[in-house]
Amino acid sequence: MKLDSRLETLVLTVHLAALSLALAPPLFFGAVVAPAVFRILPTRDLAGALQSPILSKLCGISEASFLVLFGTAWLLTSGGAAKATRALLTRLPVLGFFAALVIRELLIPPIDKIRAEAPGLIDNLPAGDPSRMLLDRYHRLSTGLFSLAIGAALLILVVTARLLSERRAASPPAAARVPVPKILDLG
Repeated sequence: MKLDSRLETLVLTVHLAALSLALAPPLFFGAVVAPAVFRILPTRDLAGALQSPILSKLCGISEASFLVLFGTAWLLTSGGAAKATRALLTRLPVLGFFAALVIRELLIPPIDKIRAEAPGLIDNLPAGDPSRMLLDRYHRLSTGLFSLAIGAALLILVVTARLLSERRAASPPAAARVPVPKILDLG
């Protein structure tokens, strides 16, 4: 099914908007917000308590973005894209969606529960304390999945650029201009 050029433009615009939402906020959060919060606030508990609702909302935005990316990629590649391109553009959004979903639904709630039930500040617990060790494990998993979602979005960007360049190369050349005879040649 080949999309009409106007519809394809709309789908591509939505695709790029969703891609920007899947990529820019997580990069900004991971590169700017999280390090600043941990550097500025006096304890890791306070930093974690502040970041938990932000990360939950960010994961919700990522999930929605990856769902839209799946739909738009399906439409953009339905007109005869290479098999590998179609496979990557329709599978990477699924990977990003589930990475964000696992963080929001399976990792953030237990992290919040550990913080709430900890006897005092997590920072003050010994390194071998089970609560602190479990929190560290969940944090590493969350960070890894967050990186996976960012990686999926970056790969979607690269594959989308490749798809667009292949289409541009495959498009028929523009019609040559017919020379217009000169009526008055002064030069």
